[in-house]
Amino acid sequence: MNIISDLHTHTFYSHGTGSVRENVIAAIKHGLKRVAITEHASGHVFYGVRGEKLLALRRDIDAAQKEFGRDIDVLMGLECNLTGDGVCDAPIIRGGRMGMFDVLALGFHKGIVPKGGRGLRMFAQLAKLGLDPSGNAEAMIRAVERYSISFITHPGLYIPMDIEILADASKVLNVPLEINSSRVTMTKEQLVLAKERGASFIIGSDAHTPERVGDFAQALRAAEEADVCDRVVNAE
Repeated sequence: MNIISDLHTHTFYSHGTGSVRENVIAAIKHGLKRVAITEHASGHVFYGVRGEKLLALRRDIDAAQKEFGRDIDVLMGLECNLTGDGVCDAPIIRGGRMGMFDVLALGFHKGIVPKGGRGLRMFAQLAKLGLDPSGNAEAMIRAVERYSISFITHPGLYIPMDIEILADASKVLNVPLEINSSRVTMTKEQLVLAKERGASFIIGSDAHTPERVGDFAQALRAAEEADVCDRVVNAE
């Protein structure tokens, strides 16, 4: 299986170490056809990219596209943070236009301000209190529907997610579940179940250094062991 795009990478704009340009050069070396810089959205207290910093990131991505566009597509993404029931920090997309963003990923992260009762319950689950995989997954899907999310990143990281619910939504909404190569968060059994329910998958590096861009080794092993390679959307 040949992965042709890496839609989950970070730079020094959030908690990575490299520049946009360095990530792009690394992606080209791996023979990728497209790469996205997918920094944390504004709701992340520690790593959220907002204001002038966000505009500077857009300028760096545009400059990289101008310099390397003959070799690769350089996309601007956002790794959005689920904060409550159907609520996240993604921009609300109107009229089918993504605005300044090409890719919107959605996941649950620790460094957020919880919204409402569901947000507080999700936050409490970081301490393994009142685990609620089905409620978490349903809250995630409502946000996917509301915000035109491109894919769900690292399902089950930090708090449990009902993979069956996510898989059913993946099929209906055509939103892939990420097999994250930095930390594979779904077990072989969950991947098999998700495929059986009709889910699609996307493989991302979640690179925080340029050297990790295009490194899909862990995710590829997981996909091959679960026999889900035929459902990976960023492969050829």
